[in-house]
Amino acid sequence: MKNLKQLAKLVNGELNGDPDYTVDSVTSLEKAGQRQITFCVKAGLDTRNITAGALVVKKGSTISYPNLIYVDEPYAAFAALLDHFFPHQPFNDGVSPDARIDPSAQIGENVAIGPFTYVGPRAQIGSGGEIHANVTIYRDVKIGRNCLIYAGVVLREEVEIGDNVVIQPGAVIGADGFGFTRLSDGRPAKIPQKGKVIIGHNCEIGANTCIDRSTVDVTLLEDYVKLDNLVQIGHNVRIGKGTAMSSQCGISGSVDIGENVIMGGQVGVADHVSITDGVMISAKAGIAGSIKKRGIIAGIPHMEFSKWKKNYVIFRNLDQYIERLKDLEKKFRTYTDDTDDTNDTNDTNDKNDKNDKNKEQQKKEND
Repeated sequence: MKNLKQLAKLVNGELNGDPDYTVDSVTSLEKAGQRQITFCVKAGLDTRNITAGALVVKKGSTISYPNLIYVDEPYAAFAALLDHFFPHQPFNDGVSPDARIDPSAQIGENVAIGPFTYVGPRAQIGSGGEIHANVTIYRDVKIGRNCLIYAGVVLREEVEIGDNVVIQPGAVIGADGFGFTRLSDGRPAKIPQKGKVIIGHNCEIGANTCIDRSTVDVTLLEDYVKLDNLVQIGHNVRIGKGTAMSSQCGISGSVDIGENVIMGGQVGVADHVSITDGVMISAKAGIAGSIKKRGIIAGIPHMEFSKWKKNYVIFRNLDQYIERLKDLEKKFRTYTDDTDDTNDTNDTNDKNDKNDKNKEQQKKEND
């Protein structure tokens, strides 16, 4: 258990309440009890039904509650509390006797390697690393310090991983890029993929995500890139610092993505396009061309979010517009038919008048 004074120091916060009040865990706002701490980002929270022992809120919050800890970043403070109350449990200590490590590999201090993991020739693993079971590390792979690599990960030859990187189970880093050409008879011919993948510091790669090696250069993820599960990164792609992608995004080859880009789930990006810094892309968008201006993007093909919303309103009511159009066509045909009948009558009258005039003229000439 920890008292609130200790927890406020842990999250670099300012306590307004009982410093000696103790809590034993952290949980969600809805479930928190008297011996639990939670966090809140809602400005006008009704606290009458809240039973938590203490709340972590943003500085300047007007929420009234017996025990409050004011912080600059409530989400970051919540993360620190989770790490404190639920510390990481190592998969194993030291190197398992069932692991196979090539004699030329370099293993740093305090590295844990799980059973049935393979470490290839000249591979390097930095100090403090934790490699779980059934991980395959090919030749000449470089892994930085304090990396956490879960079971079933494959790191192909010459992949480079920075410090503090987390790779979730089943991810494949450095598989061949999808590079083919067509022969004169139409058959596809493989283009050898001889480049590599470089992943910067503090990145996280989701479960079953694939990052392809480049053809001759580098597939690059800069620092703090976050990829969800089941993301596909094609060859020769560059992803800028702090960019995050949700599940099932697919990035084609030779795409250049800027810093702090956010992609919703199932976004698809065509090859050889560029996306500037700070762009937000909604789920299922199809990026068919380069995005040179910061903004919010949606739709297939992509467009500005404000324009997409207007177009979506039209599409959503398209059946009503079609019915109205059919009704207008029906009215137009009825009007046209009536007009044609009137014109026929007028034409007949005009002919009769003309005949009468001709008869009168003929009579005058005879007289």
